[in-house]
This record gives sequence, C-alpha cells and structure tokens, in this order.
Amino acid sequence: MAERVAITGIGIVSALGLDAPTTFAALVAGKRGFGPLSLFEPGDARAAIAAEVRDLDVASVAPGGAAEDWSRTDAMAVLAAREALAQAGGAPGKLGVCLGGTTGGMLETEHGLLAEPLDHIDPARAARLLSHPLDLTTQRVAEAVGGAARSATLCAACSSGALSLVEGAAWLLEGAVDRVLAGGADGLCRLTYFGFDALGALDREPCRPFDEKRRGLGLGEGAAFLCLEREAAARGRGATILAFLSGAATGAEAHHITHPEPSGDRAVELVTRALAGAGLTPAKLDYVNAHGTGTEQNDAMEARALLRVLGGEARRVFVSSSKGQLGHTLGAAGALEAAVTVLGLGAGVVPPTAGLVEAAEPQLRHVLERGLPAPLRAAASCSFGFGGTGAVLVFEHADAPPRAATPPRAGSESAQALVVTGVAAAGPFGAVSGEAVARAVLDASPSAGGALVLDPGALLDPERSRRFDRAAALVTGLAERALQEAGRDGARTGLAMATAFGSVERSVRFVLRAAERGVRRANPAEFPHLVASAASGNASIYVGLTGPAFGVCSGFAGAEVSLQAGAAYLELEQATAFVVGAAEGFDPIVAEVLGPGRSASGPVPRSEGGGAVVLERADVAAARGAKVVAHWLGTFALAPSDPWPCAPPRNPARTLVVTTALTREQAAAFALTPWGACPRRSITGACGQHEAMSGVALAVAAAALRELDLDETLVLNGAAGALWITHFARPTVPP
Repeated sequence: MAERVAITGIGIVSALGLDAPTTFAALVAGKRGFGPLSLFEPGDARAAIAAEVRDLDVASVAPGGAAEDWSRTDAMAVLAAREALAQAGGAPGKLGVCLGGTTGGMLETEHGLLAEPLDHIDPARAARLLSHPLDLTTQRVAEAVGGAARSATLCAACSSGALSLVEGAAWLLEGAVDRVLAGGADGLCRLTYFGFDALGALDREPCRPFDEKRRGLGLGEGAAFLCLEREAAARGRGATILAFLSGAATGAEAHHITHPEPSGDRAVELVTRALAGAGLTPAKLDYVNAHGTGTEQNDAMEARALLRVLGGEARRVFVSSSKGQLGHTLGAAGALEAAVTVLGLGAGVVPPTAGLVEAAEPQLRHVLERGLPAPLRAAASCSFGFGGTGAVLVFEHADAPPRAATPPRAGSESAQALVVTGVAAAGPFGAVSGEAVARAVLDASPSAGGALVLDPGALLDPERSRRFDRAAALVTGLAERALQEAGRDGARTGLAMATAFGSVERSVRFVLRAAERGVRRANPAEFPHLVASAASGNASIYVGLTGPAFGVCSGFAGAEVSLQAGAAYLELEQATAFVVGAAEGFDPIVAEVLGPGRSASGPVPRSEGGGAVVLERADVAAARGAKVVAHWLGTFALAPSDPWPCAPPRNPARTLVVTTALTREQAAAFALTPWGACPRRSITGACGQHEAMSGVALAVAAAALRELDLDETLVLNGAAGALWITHFARPTVPP
C-alpha cells in the first residue's frame, strides 16, 4: 500500500471472552472455547459441539425495549465496535463502518420458522427471515457509534472479515473518511451448522488444525473490529498505534465452490503480493496466523503454499491457527484473526495451535499448547473462503521504521480516473449488453401481471450451472456479458455484486427439512449455494475471475455500494478491472412477504433482474485499446442536509437523469438542484419491482451516453434513508 494504515483500536467478542484482553490472555494460555452446543438442538448431526459465546446478554447491548428485534450477531458486533472505538480514543472527522459476515440474524429467523411442523412453506412464517438482512448488523453498529459517513456489508464466506479491512483501508487512502471501524461478525445458526455437518466437514471433537489426525473444522461465533486510521493522522493526534496494516492482497481461485485449489498457487501469489505491498520479504516476516481450519484439503493446501513462499525461512517463521480455540467463526474469522495477529505483535507473543499434537507438515514452525514469547517485527494473517476468494493481510509492529514515500505512478492523475468499458442488464425486457441496454430498457413496455419474461438459466451453459439458483445465474450471466462487451477475460478481474436477501426459499427449505427429517438426510451439495456470497463465488468460477469476488448486501442501494467497493479495490490495485452492480432472482417468499412496489402510475409487479458494468482504471483501458463507454465521476449518498455533490450540467439538453424509486421529498429536493430541469426517465415500469433496480439503472445511464448521444447522465436512487447519486460523463467530454 502507498501509505501504512495505523491500527489504533481493537475490539473482540469470542468464545474465550467478551473483550480483547480476556480473549488474548486465554488464547496465550492455550484455553479452548469449545463446549456442548446449546443454542439449538443438533438433532442427528454427527457433531454436537461449538465455540459459543456463552455469556452474551443481547438485552444489555440493545437499546431499551429493542432486544427482541436484535440478533446475537448484532450484539456481538456492537460490543466489539464500541471496544475498538473506545481504545482508539476520540477524534473528529468522518467515520466509516465496513463489516464482513455471512449469517446475520439467521438464528433468530430459524426460531420463528421452526415454531410449527413442516408441511408446506408458509410465507407468513418466513417473513421473519426478511427482518434480519445481513446489512442490518452494519446499521446497528453505525447507530451505536453515532453514525457513519460511509458503510458497507461484504460477504466472501470465510474471508469476509479480512476483506472488510482491505476495503476500509482503501476508503482511508482515497480520503473518503478519516477513520474506519472494519471487522466481521457472525453468530451460530442451524443453516451453517447443519450445512457443514451435511458436507461431512465438522469434527466431533474440538478441531485440530494442521494435525496428522485432523478430521474437520469446529464452528464458532464471535465478532472483531479494528479501528483504522491513516498513519499521518494517527500520529498527528498523538494516538497510540498498536500496529500498522502495511500490505494486503486479495484474489479468487476460480476453482471450486468448496474445495481449495490443491496446488496452493493462488495462496502463494496472495502471500507474495501482500509482502511486496508492505515492502517486505520472507526474511522480514516472523509469524503467520494461518487460516488453518482443521480440514484435510485446506490445511494441506495452506501448508504447501507457506512452505513455497517461505522457502529457507520456513523453519524460522512461526505458524499457528486460532481456530482450535475460537472455532471457525465464518464471516468474522478474518477480522478475529487479524486482531489476534495485531495483539501478538504488540505483546511479543505467538499464540499456539491448540489441538495440534502431531504435525502433518513438520517443516513448518508450529507453536504447541501455549503461547510462545518472541520478538515479532511483522506478521501475516491468511483467510481463504468458500468460492475461492482469499485475503492476506501483513501487519508491522508499531515501532517499525517509517516507510520511504512511494513515488506516484506515471500519469497518476489520469491513472486514478475510472471508466466503464462494458455494460449488461437483464429483466422482463430480456438480457441485453452493450450500448443497446439503454434503448432496450427505456423503450420497454411496462411489465404486466407479474409475469417473468426472463429465464436466468437460459443465460448460461446448463451443465456448468445446474446447481445455480436464479440469483447466481443472473450474476454470472451479467458478468460474462459485460466482460465480453469490455473485451476482457477474468484475469485480475474482480466482482462485487449485490443481492439483498440471497436464496430465501432455498435456505428456508434446507433448514426446515434438516430439522424435521434429520441432518443426515440433508443434501450436501445444496448448502454451499445458500451462503450470501454463493452467487459471486459461482460467477467467479464460471467466468474465471481471479480478482477478489464477493457479495454486497445493502438493500435497494446495493449496486451503488458495489460500485464504491470496486473502486476501492482498484484504488489499492487489487485488480485491474471490476464487475460491479446488482442482481436479484425472483423468490416466491420474498414476493409474498414484500408484495408489489409502487410508482406514480400505480402498483409495480414483483420481478427479477439486474445490471452490471465493468469498471477499469483509465490508464489500463487505454493501454489495451479498450472502447470506453463512460467516465465514472462518483457515487454519493446524500442526506437531506448535505450539499449537492455534482457540478451543474454542461448542457441540460444533452443530459439524462435515470431514476428508480424516489420519495416525494427526494423528488422535490432534487427539483431545486442545478440538475432539476434536466430530462428524467424512470426505469421502474420496465424492470418491475426488485432490489437490484439500481443495477439496471447504472447500466442504462452508462450505455445511454453513446446510444442517445448525451454528454452526462445521473442515476438517482432513493434508498437506505439517503438519495444515492451516480454521475457518468461521455468519454469525449472531459471528466
């Protein structure tokens, strides 16, 4: 990274303690957080243990009278965030909140679903599932700390928490915020417990990472947040710096939805790139907090990769996994283990790998039983998730010498500009790509009667996509078509696509059937496609994307948050291009619970669809001779009191404002801006009602510049209590 990011606060909630000092002391002492599963009945599951947070009191964390609507995940996240911010100390300026997760309030949802026997799926019973979307925990954290100028909720399965730190660092370095609470949170639930058990991935005993006799992972729950600041800002206010996040690398294997690519090539690449980004070599690395799940394939791949990267340093560099004590906390794991790594650097202690007795790879320098005092200068934390997206973070000790200033890239001013080079959209109007998207949507007749014209499965090869649900098919088809229009393959291309709810009906059926008929009768091939990142993971594998691939959860503003995420990762050079947008497959339970939408002309039937654009750095696009569709000039979330962020239109007659759903107040306020008199078109009638409409709007606005011979376009989307604005300009018009 061009500038080190300072860690000024850490908060942890785990099976070993409700704060960071208690958790770390227990880790060093070799204590293990596993015990009998008590949050729900395991039924006939092969395993019946977990690393639960035993003393969590949700009511004491939630605001007065709100505990019934809070999940365990919410409470753990808020406790950890408050601890991190308190340690960092007060500081003026804008705060960001970036959270990684996978389960959210699924446990609380399941309690309601299982209140009656299963004879059919009653949507009224399933309505509670929609009351705990994954991004609700992010909202709880933001409210608990006094608000956030920017927030995001990411899901990349087991690497989610680590990815949140990468995106948070990018926000700081681009100047979007002054501090970031970045982390992860996940509570235990039946869906993940029964799912991993069905896969045969759970150990009946506390797990044994890297052991010759390891038999699987042990699930846990918890939360961790790290407070990030730019180094100069932290030093300027006299903050106590705990460590520096100096390097990071993210990417996907494009191999398999559950199994790691056995050679370890991508893990080798990520560790190597993360060290290079920190300006370090293996000779300067002292400790690796490994992903170390205790599963046969993951541990073998990771050990093989570490030996290749470390080479002659392998017998010197300490390696340990915290999952034998904390359990595998899924979306929280990357953040929890990053926090443990930072604490180890500060204390000069390497935590052990509990449960490891006979190392399957003795050439690595394992730490057994209890923590080991050692001078640590730099350490890496590794995370690898379902779908193959991994992240490696490199931290340096707080006393590490200042880094030499990184010279700007040649032509840095233009290099930072981002452009759109590919566009695709799908919905009742069909599946369209390129500049034709604009007319296909804007000229479409309003969809009638709720009939679905689109068949997502027809977008893909039926054999390769046979297990995809409608959302995965849409995300994959949109990514493939947008990349074809851009003239790109998947190399160093990332994917950030939003879905609001995931596979609701499919998840409900899996949980209910496992509970009533038995976990051992659950379909092991079904579970990997139910996690919130499944659509992005499947798309990454199908299209061959090797940049980071993850899902974004932000309701109706998902496409805009995805676009900001893609821009952040491009800023850190984690990819050379990003497919961003949103896609929502039709789900009968969501349709029954939420019903039709409304527009100025009346009810809008529930539908499905989405849109995607390919975002690239301008210099990368120019170097390969790509046709630029649009310049991206920014995406903004505007509160009622905020100033208008965009310059007045150059020529109102050559502009277009594309809208989704706006409140009367938002429409009235917009009419008073310099853009208020510009031509305006709503896409709601053409799309029908779904949470990915803003993805379609982004594609339409980018494509319309050339197709309709315009100079500028805006997308207006009233969602999440804000007016979201995205500004594009025609390539021939100076941005």
